[in-house]
Amino acid sequence: MSFQGRRLPILVPMAKKKMKLATWLVSKKLLTVEQAQKVMEAQEGQKGIRDRFGRIAVKMGYISEAQLNKAVMAKDRDEAL
Repeated sequence: MSFQGRRLPILVPMAKKKMKLATWLVSKKLLTVEQAQKVMEAQEGQKGIRDRFGRIAVKMGYISEAQLNKAVMAKDRDEAL
C-alpha cells in the first residue's frame, strides 16, 4: 500500500482504561463474583457519601485490610505497565 501524495494516518495511543477494583479482585480470585455483587449491593444501599468498594469488602469480612492494601498497590502497578 502506498501513501504517496497522501497524509499518513496519525496513530494516537489509546489511554488504558482503569479496571475497577471489583473486577481486578475477582480476576485475581481474591473475591468471588457473588461476593463482589454483594459488596456492590451494599454500596448502592448507602445514602449520602458512599464507602469505597474495598472498604466495604473489608467490613463484610471478604478480605483483610492487608489484602486490600496489597491489592490496590498491585492493581496500580499492573495498570502502570
